[in-house]
Amino acid sequence: MNDIIKKRYPLDEKIQNLLKKQDWPEGWKPSGVTRDFYLELSRPIVKMALAWQDETGRIIDPFARKETPTANARFVGACAGLIQSGRDDDLVEPCALSMDRACEDLYTAHLTNLVGPEFYVKELMLGYVNLRDKADKKRVSRWKQCLADYDPEKTYAQVLSKCAADKIHNFCTFAMAGEAFKAHEGLVDNEAFIDRYLDLQKNHFTEFGMYRDPNDPMTYDWVARMNLTLMMEWGYRGKQAAFVDEMLRRGALTGLLFTSSTGEAPYGGRSNQQNFNEATLALICEYEARRYARLGNRQLAGMFKRTAHLAIQSIRRWLTMNPVRFTKNEFLPESEHGRESGYGYYAVYSLLIASQLGVAYRLADDTIPETPAFCETGGFMLNLPDAFHKIFATGGGYHVEIDTRADLHYDATGLGRIHRAGIPTELGLSIPIPAHPNYILTGPASIRNAAMGPGWTTPEGKTFWLSDLSEEIVGVEVTDLAESPEKVQWSVAYTINMGNRLVIRESYCITRSGLEVTSVAPDTAEQILAQIPLLETDGARVARIREENRAFVVDYAGCSLRAECVTPVPAEQYIESFPAPNRNGIYRIGCFKAAGRRLAWRLSIQRTG
Repeated sequence: MNDIIKKRYPLDEKIQNLLKKQDWPEGWKPSGVTRDFYLELSRPIVKMALAWQDETGRIIDPFARKETPTANARFVGACAGLIQSGRDDDLVEPCALSMDRACEDLYTAHLTNLVGPEFYVKELMLGYVNLRDKADKKRVSRWKQCLADYDPEKTYAQVLSKCAADKIHNFCTFAMAGEAFKAHEGLVDNEAFIDRYLDLQKNHFTEFGMYRDPNDPMTYDWVARMNLTLMMEWGYRGKQAAFVDEMLRRGALTGLLFTSSTGEAPYGGRSNQQNFNEATLALICEYEARRYARLGNRQLAGMFKRTAHLAIQSIRRWLTMNPVRFTKNEFLPESEHGRESGYGYYAVYSLLIASQLGVAYRLADDTIPETPAFCETGGFMLNLPDAFHKIFATGGGYHVEIDTRADLHYDATGLGRIHRAGIPTELGLSIPIPAHPNYILTGPASIRNAAMGPGWTTPEGKTFWLSDLSEEIVGVEVTDLAESPEKVQWSVAYTINMGNRLVIRESYCITRSGLEVTSVAPDTAEQILAQIPLLETDGARVARIREENRAFVVDYAGCSLRAECVTPVPAEQYIESFPAPNRNGIYRIGCFKAAGRRLAWRLSIQRTG
């Protein structure tokens, strides 16, 4: 039995205090977004994908030039999301054609070693319920047979018949959502299967209600919670229902505190900066809005509704480009800049966005009025100390995220994000810059891991950067100093084992003027440095980087970022010669350097045009 449910949710008191103190921001107004907005963003993706369907119904990725795993099923789910509105019957036959292929693939998966059969079921059930009254009875009967008449233990990939219990992770949550959907529609009752695997999955949750996939990628927290949300929506009330419901409640509330002031999902690990992340969070928030509406809690119901709308609006600019970008950059899609090295193909991930949008439409209740979201009002800090190892702080319209022990395949340790509401997220940095990324770049990778934060030189002439450290970090102490809408202040002390024990200290303060950071290098330091990534291009638009006295300035898209050295005086400043790309674009690294162990710098972001 997992004991987490017996422990009090750590954020209950914080959230209740924030709710009591929350004031509506001056000039705040509803977004005007309705559930139709989900379909408005989905439709161009699906219409684009029609050209990828071959004569047999298979979806051929336009850049990989082959059928990629789960693409057919995702096409079915995406089409079904539009068909359900009654306004896209021209998609019925293309959807049914891919449904034919994908259902047969799932039915014979135990013979063919189909990649990711768990991912098929939810999408195909969406197809089934939206096509069964529009296709001929013989066709529907075959779909029903394919979906109902197989053994999950033989068909799915991550099951006890094929791998050890400790190797079963987020794949399983897709299977459980699909099995609940099948039961809901009267196809087959596999509740015993769901109960058995939920008993294993319970061990992956934290006291914050967050789901841990290997290496703690943030994306696969909310992906797993999304699947379990749908499992509950589709009627699961088995042995583990109370546990799941409590974890969903906790995880969703935690999500209100880690959402950026721009509506963007946090960074951290694989599949990040893909636009399905915000579609997934919006889906969860629509479900939670209904939960609190049923309970009569108008404030939280409206807050989840507002957060869903902020999340979906945050990706609008990429989904309305032609062609659509599934990653948060403006590189041409054929460059595949930002795609995971081993998966995440354009067709699959674009259609995943559309499918999630369709489910969000299905869940949305437009009678629930918006209320201001925590990410808009701010005045708080959230520390996830062990699992996920992240710090979030929101105030004065700004939002920051710190990774205190990064997965260097994707991120870098330190301050990896600063956003301001209404400003393009890549300007201040949305994710750190890894030197050896597990994703595709259009050019060479950075020669070091980079985040906003300190470095130091030793008397022997060696230079070290906090951003390059991960396994060397043996302790992190976070101190909350102030939380109010006017000021959020905290400090972080890193204990590092590099042959001897060293301590790096940083203090942070967010106000409406921006973020001020003070770093203190280890006792052995002779000089201290600070690095700030400066946007050069998002893949299409070029930023202008300027050096001023004790400051770097970046002008981009009618906005400006200013990073200024506060103390000490004098301090050297320079821009590194190498490019530093991440998923969002290509950056240059601006550095401040001074004698001694202490350096303070200030960063602000403004709209200029």
